[in-house]
Amino acid sequence: MSFNTKFSLRSFLKQVTKLTDNQKESIERAGFGNLLRIPDHVLRRSQLDQLMEKWSCEKQAFIFPPGEITITLLDVALILGLRVTGQPVVLELLAPLTSLEKEFGASVVNRTIGIELLKERLESVGDRDDESFVRVFLLYCFGTLLFPSANGKVDSRYLHLLQDVDNVSSFAWGAAVLEDLNNCLRQRKSKKTNNIGGCLILLQIWCYEHIITGRPKLLDYSTFPRVCRWESSARQYAKSSQFNINFEELEHTQILWKLEPTSEEMEIDMIREIPQEWHLRSGPGTIEQPIEVENQSAIRMGTKPNEEVDEEEEDERMSGEESAIFVTSDEWHLRSGPGTIKQPIEVQSQSAIRMGTKHNEEVDEEGPVSREESILFVLSDGEESKEIEDLRKEILELKTIIEEKKENEVKIQAENEELKKRVQDDEYMLMKMEKHISELGILLSKLSMQ
Repeated sequence: MSFNTKFSLRSFLKQVTKLTDNQKESIERAGFGNLLRIPDHVLRRSQLDQLMEKWSCEKQAFIFPPGEITITLLDVALILGLRVTGQPVVLELLAPLTSLEKEFGASVVNRTIGIELLKERLESVGDRDDESFVRVFLLYCFGTLLFPSANGKVDSRYLHLLQDVDNVSSFAWGAAVLEDLNNCLRQRKSKKTNNIGGCLILLQIWCYEHIITGRPKLLDYSTFPRVCRWESSARQYAKSSQFNINFEELEHTQILWKLEPTSEEMEIDMIREIPQEWHLRSGPGTIEQPIEVENQSAIRMGTKPNEEVDEEEEDERMSGEESAIFVTSDEWHLRSGPGTIKQPIEVQSQSAIRMGTKHNEEVDEEGPVSREESILFVLSDGEESKEIEDLRKEILELKTIIEEKKENEVKIQAENEELKKRVQDDEYMLMKMEKHISELGILLSKLSMQ
């Protein structure tokens, strides 16, 4: 099933080429500077179409023959260079219409802004690099690159988050991009629609990073963000069979189940601040044991009161309760999936991650006491996957050791070159001294003869 999209990396990049240095600095301060370095990639539509068909709405993951794999927040941070921790991006449905929204032509019944209007505003801004420019440029970025919708319009409620430009960089925009992409993949699969929104370049580069076959040339291993380190997806890739991927025949060894930041990437604040705990769903079979959940943990089981009307007594209301997972504002990013928190996440039966209880008997002074501990059970794909994952970890450790040795060898080589140069200089000075001594000897001989 082919697809139509309003995603347009080329439109975004055309505006980037028009920016002055001061305007680029303003976008950098807002936390979106890495997007300005994205090269001109061409979407590989056939490959993306096949990949999207492998999406499971229930598991929010791609299902391949060897197992399932999802897009994690770490993936987003490494690929796009956007922050995935911080304040959650929330578009409140009943938020009052602001004066900023009215300035962009939004109304209570139509809270959207057209891309063409934003483009015209960018043209009229000229060389200005003030707050007004930052808002217009980011809205254009949202509509063409990060949050493109099927109707080609931008939600005006984003202006609520852009009112204080100095505070824009504190939001977890990368997590919101992942949430939006997941929603678009779900809608396409569930509604069987040809129109799709979402940041498709994230999906394409994610495929390059995780599927080690049928991908273009890796230009520079150390480039950040990773969207910049792949050879631009030129049109010839779409026509060459060398770059075709048969997702139905993928083998376990053809999938990189979990991305690991390089030592250089770990020096970047937005990568270093991501905790390791939320990498739980990075690959199949990586967790064999139940995970103990302590009080005040990031993922908590609670109840959400609901009022339901009794059929027999319409005047009386009965309070019902249903299970929900509540995610704290500081630690919500432990989930490997969506990052924009709009409401508690409903827990469906037979879900992949379940809350349960473990009964422990402890001996008290008055006798045995039964206690219950909360446990988060994560499904496993077997011992074989665990062994393979352990081998992958060992390989990564060996690669790290080899890189360190190479760095040491380079340092030693440089020191040897310096030492060699010093020896050559000393030898040259010694030769000059020997020649000088010889000349002095001859002079002394002549003086003695006189």
